Amino acid sequence: MNYRMFLLSLFSAGLFLLFTLPSCKSCNKKEDPAAVAVDSTHTSFQSSNTTTLPHADTSLIPILSSILDNVFDACEKKDYERLASEIVYRGPDERRFGNDVFSYKNNHDKTVIRTTAYVFNKWNSGIETRDYTRTFEMAQPDGRSMPVVEVLFISPKRIDRKFFGFLEVNGSYKIADVTSFL
Repeated sequence: MNYRMFLLSLFSAGLFLLFTLPSCKSCNKKEDPAAVAVDSTHTSFQSSNTTTLPHADTSLIPILSSILDNVFDACEKKDYERLASEIVYRGPDERRFGNDVFSYKNNHDKTVIRTTAYVFNKWNSGIETRDYTRTFEMAQPDGRSMPVVEVLFISPKRIDRKFFGFLEVNGSYKIADVTSFL
């Protein structure tokens, strides 16, 4: 028998074992389940990901949820000036970027505020409840900390989750960022 024939027969035997052993009924037989005594007096519940989730001061939830309620009310009433005063400026003026709020007197700001109001109203249309579920903080490149609130928009057909980030501007929290994914 030559060397190639030997390797071919060895390979064939390996394939045979690979596919037949796992299907052997006696190999896959499971042991009968047995009752195991568990002492539950010293156990504690710990969810698998709770230790790695970012945390923030939970006392901020009422403050930030109040700001969001005010913003959603302004959107519903089309009070664009009030909405503009609650959102951190993100535009071409570098002096104001991240350090001021929008001004409804500026054409660029008007466009951004009206679009924002339209989107916020769309998220709120047809919902049964809006739940402010948790807060956490994210460090910013400028050294500030951004508190973030997770908001659930719950309707009969779906649940929509958004994250609203806040920065302190002129002594109070304003919406700095909104996203669906973190």
